[in-house]
Amino acid sequence: MSHFLVLGAGKMGVLLAKDLVEADSRSKVTLADINSKQLRQAEDFIKNKRLFPLQRDVEDKRQREEIFEGKDVVLCALLHKQSLLVLEEAVRKGVHFVDLVGEWPLERRGYNAKAIKKRITLISGLGVSPGITNICVGRAVHLLDDADKAIIYVGGNPVTPRPPLNYRIVYAVDSLLGLYERKVPIFKKGKITEVPALSGIESIEFPPSFEEMECFYTDGLNSLVYTMKGKIRGELAEKTIRYRGHADGIKTLKECGLFSDRPIRLRNQKIIPREVLGAVLDSKMRLGKEKDVTLMRVVVSGKKRGKFTTHIFEMIDYYDSKRNCTSMARTTSFPASIAAQMIDSGRLKKRGSLFPEEIFHAELFEPFIEELKNRGVLVNYKIYSEQ
Repeated sequence: MSHFLVLGAGKMGVLLAKDLVEADSRSKVTLADINSKQLRQAEDFIKNKRLFPLQRDVEDKRQREEIFEGKDVVLCALLHKQSLLVLEEAVRKGVHFVDLVGEWPLERRGYNAKAIKKRITLISGLGVSPGITNICVGRAVHLLDDADKAIIYVGGNPVTPRPPLNYRIVYAVDSLLGLYERKVPIFKKGKITEVPALSGIESIEFPPSFEEMECFYTDGLNSLVYTMKGKIRGELAEKTIRYRGHADGIKTLKECGLFSDRPIRLRNQKIIPREVLGAVLDSKMRLGKEKDVTLMRVVVSGKKRGKFTTHIFEMIDYYDSKRNCTSMARTTSFPASIAAQMIDSGRLKKRGSLFPEEIFHAELFEPFIEELKNRGVLVNYKIYSEQ
């Protein structure tokens, strides 16, 4: 009997735990979080005797060591700042590890030798983006003889836009603000360069009813910047999809100084504009009972047997009304759950500190896409070649 450990009882962690207990009638799943209220809500939502809620603080060394004991695969759905901490614990304990977070890829790669020595698999950045997007890029590059260009378009949005900013927050607001702040590494002529976040705005359409969309550069490539170096000789970039006008609205907030971490004095008190902005946006823009949609298009072009060839992957995934879960939670959580089950079953044998595009680009690509389809997440894939 396998025993999975899911860290984090937010929307992503809860759906991870639910998918794991439903996929295998023999497996046990411990769901650990510091928040007792979230654990109770998770228990009510999942309703399975093989789920074991556990209130623990992963930042406490003793508690962290305790919850890793006896587990077969650990899945991380924690805040970005806690991610490397638990990855290090997985290496110390010699436990397989799958993380939704993909930031700091070079630091993660630094654990490769230790992971191989302990015969464990560490997979970082396995959600929707990074995650599904990486797998699509890796698949196309694997099949092309000469890859020239790869552009990722992806974003979660409300099905029906409304003010403010025609957007609703489906994950940590601090992560959202960070996405709009960080310099964006991309490839130009095969070399890494940086562009400002929110730049490169262009229109993009998705059928049948998402015709008024825009996209712009954001820092989402993560490991692809390193794993695709030397493999894509032209352009590589990611652009976030939002409703038209969103980027200009965010730029206005930045220009007004509301993204600043520098304290200002107001009525004899010091306040930090960014913290105030985060609190206000979280209260006004948090996705409530509204339905969301995740849009993704990955376009990779190059040469195959001397012919110009383009690979196009597309996904339009909606809120699941039957399960009462967001599309962002589905498309982020299912990939990690699928990978964890493949590791546990022995289907995924590769060891080391790895990224999705290095694992699912070849023989595991179709099984992975099929498992997503079994969960209602459809990635359509077409190849166009000049005659």
